[in-house]
Amino acid sequence: MSRKASKARSITSRDVAALAGVSLMTVSRTLRTPEMVSPATRKRVQSAARELNYVPDLAAGSLSSKRSGHVAVLLPSLRHAGFLRTVDGLSDTLRDNGYHLLIGDCYYSVEQQLELLRMLLGRRPEAIVLISGLDSPAAQDLLARADIPVVETWHWPDEPRNRVVGFSQFDVGHAMARSLIEQGHVHIGFLGALGPYDPNGEQRRQGHLSALRDAGLRSDIQASIGKAPMEIEDGAKGASLLLDRFPEMDALACASDMTALGVLHECRRRDCVVPQQLAVAGFGDFDFAPYLHPSLTSVRLPSYRIGQQAAQLIMATINGETPPPVPHCNLGFELVHRQSTGHDGELMTYSSSTPDPGQPKV
Repeated sequence: MSRKASKARSITSRDVAALAGVSLMTVSRTLRTPEMVSPATRKRVQSAARELNYVPDLAAGSLSSKRSGHVAVLLPSLRHAGFLRTVDGLSDTLRDNGYHLLIGDCYYSVEQQLELLRMLLGRRPEAIVLISGLDSPAAQDLLARADIPVVETWHWPDEPRNRVVGFSQFDVGHAMARSLIEQGHVHIGFLGALGPYDPNGEQRRQGHLSALRDAGLRSDIQASIGKAPMEIEDGAKGASLLLDRFPEMDALACASDMTALGVLHECRRRDCVVPQQLAVAGFGDFDFAPYLHPSLTSVRLPSYRIGQQAAQLIMATINGETPPPVPHCNLGFELVHRQSTGHDGELMTYSSSTPDPGQPKV
């Protein structure tokens, strides 16, 4: 038997149409624009495609229809729990509308960011979501020429060029420092990554310093350790450096909960009692924060809602909804005070930044 004859025949859309009992056009419409097909028909076609193990050639059709069914996401790191929650919010909402995600992780590298952006745009996504902003003029220019909807998340630019769903990193830093000041601390430090490797952390540091200056307090108690995302070890090293250099330090705001975990470890090693000798606060309110001893004060973020809201904004834009959706949505954040800043009872949670007036809630 010849090699050609022995090769299994490829499954085509005609096979799917025959099994589902629909036309070729219905199969094509179901796979490319499922929202335009009735739920019953969509279920029948998708069931037939799964049964036949059919893999559609979506790339060829997207060139003529300008519909790829993809939304691209460019994020700094897949190791950040908050970023992953935002991806979950995006994926859950877009999937219900027949769209899927293309994900690029630039690992806080400006060079990787530009390279991944070129690759993602080459897949012809119908929109792109930036978790954090673009750090290079070349990347910004590339995105501007792509002529697709862009949603920036996880920050709040002074002059938004695109749609924005997020919160102010500067306000986070300012609010946490202000809350520590209100609790009576006067020698307050900040521990973060090196500025060029963590633009969002740098914004929080600037907000922290602004709050100290507003209160007339010293602002020299700070350290930058390593690159983002910071590890537990970075927190331990940073705490050691700061406690040696500034023994009078009575409170420390950390760039992340992972960093704060390292600080707590170093404090235990030194017999520095938290919070009596040093109040410690993190950022991100990771799952482990309430279960540490002492439980960790942190900043709770609307990570999942950011993804949901960004996806809804994308779909409204693609579908040309009238009136158009509000392009900028500040979802705010909360400070959650726990034992590491002296709250031994129930969690003391209060809103430190609220959504802009008139903005939709998710």
